[in-house]
Amino acid sequence: MTAVRRPRSVLTTILLGAAAMSLAACSANAPTAAGTVAYIPNYQGGGEAAAGPPVQGYRSPIPVITASLSDTDPTHMAIDLSQSYAPAGPVSFLITNAGTVDHEMVVLKTDRPADSFPITGFEGEPNRFDEDAKGLTNVGETGDPAMKPGTSKMLTIDMAEGHYAIVCNLNGHYASGMHQDFWVTPKAGSVA
Repeated sequence: MTAVRRPRSVLTTILLGAAAMSLAACSANAPTAAGTVAYIPNYQGGGEAAAGPPVQGYRSPIPVITASLSDTDPTHMAIDLSQSYAPAGPVSFLITNAGTVDHEMVVLKTDRPADSFPITGFEGEPNRFDEDAKGLTNVGETGDPAMKPGTSKMLTIDMAEGHYAIVCNLNGHYASGMHQDFWVTPKAGSVA
């Protein structure tokens, strides 16, 4: 019996075209030693990025954690994560500056709680902690310049098992509450 090949529907053709354009756009974002940062033009944020179940025969998709950087006034600022953990391996953070001032997001591997860094000054600014201090390893960040209000970026980092601190270390922001603990768990199916 000969298989009959059905023509593609218009919707299938559109979806395949959109996927190809998305992959082309992603490949234009060059990876760096501190992860891959992708700009998302006109992204409005809202809602959690949820990955569906893996398709049989394919490995699970990269976890996507949404991160909202916000401020209500100069002394009340926050980083809100959609979840505080992910399995070891590539992890993507969809970061949105939902505040009224510039913010950044820095991911530090450390055994210390995210709210325990002493404010000693950094890069000539007094109201920052020393990112180069012993016990802190920068594994990725949104980079310079800082993120403007209303902008979004995707940051993908290959993360090892352990504890991390996610912070904004712009002048005064850390002391105003911009810090969160994050844990990377063993990969599913791995034996400790």
